[in-house]
Amino acid sequence: MAGPEVLYRYRQAIELEVSKTLPASDSRIDDMLRFALGWNDDAMPTLAKALRPTFCLLTCESLGGDLDQAMPAAVSLELVHSFSLIHDDIEDGDETRHHRPSLWSQYGRGPAVLAGAALWSIAYQTLDRSQQRGLAPERVLRARQILNDACREMIEGQHQDLTYELRSDVTLEEYIDMIGHKSAALLGASLHLGALVAGADDEECARFETFGREIGLAFQIRDDILGIWGEGSATGKPVGADIAHKKKSLPVVQALQQVVGPDRDILRSVYAKPVVEDDDVYRVLDVLQRWNCRYFAQGLAEDYRASAMQALSRTSIEPEARRGFDALTSFILERDY
Repeated sequence: MAGPEVLYRYRQAIELEVSKTLPASDSRIDDMLRFALGWNDDAMPTLAKALRPTFCLLTCESLGGDLDQAMPAAVSLELVHSFSLIHDDIEDGDETRHHRPSLWSQYGRGPAVLAGAALWSIAYQTLDRSQQRGLAPERVLRARQILNDACREMIEGQHQDLTYELRSDVTLEEYIDMIGHKSAALLGASLHLGALVAGADDEECARFETFGREIGLAFQIRDDILGIWGEGSATGKPVGADIAHKKKSLPVVQALQQVVGPDRDILRSVYAKPVVEDDDVYRVLDVLQRWNCRYFAQGLAEDYRASAMQALSRTSIEPEARRGFDALTSFILERDY
């Protein structure tokens, strides 16, 4: 699916801001940064979804804020997200990202680590442009604090995710806590920053952040579903990719807690193996199918979407402005990539 109109509403402006952000030198590190963001071979940047900057700008606009002041914050969010994907691919050993070679597979692990760190630092330099465009210095400082806190949470969540690959007793509560850090924190920050730039008070900012965190949980659960059952033509990864990596995504966590009998033995034996073979992936897929794990995961994602919309209903934005948020949340729950 291509996605709703709102997902492309700010796309050209975002890409223009990215063009002002990426270094123009011919150094190898700058070449890697351009590759990571899809700006190579004289092509414009390829933004796969740009959900975080879109949510940031939509929030700012819905509150009557200045989009020009919000744009640096929006792009800084995308750069931080891209930094996290570079390091995720290194940690998971993924050789592709968005139907292209991942950065580390193209340039090597060590150089990719450095490129990710460089992108993280550029994100903060980009954020400072908001002050040059008239945003009050105290709000710029607060924006830096929000982004920094979200980065710290995101990294903590990624560490939890890696440690869970070594465990067979991860609980659903632990999983939700992990994705609350890994995925929901940055989405929460996206809406928080948009509201902050628009001049919202602390209470209004908190309501938008709650929306972002709740929809962030739904987003990650949908990602987990696609990581197991997604079509390779859409996701760029083979069916069962997360099973092959022994990732404790939500369907697997739920299965390890609920499945009994021979099917439980299958799960435990596969996830105890040092290397998961293709036949093992299909055995696990069969177990998940028998126990309706995909249905459970999608239902839980829908619950978090409902919680997000409830938080949005407590904000001061007009009903017309809510249509964009509704379209984005529907896309998150129904997307195939």
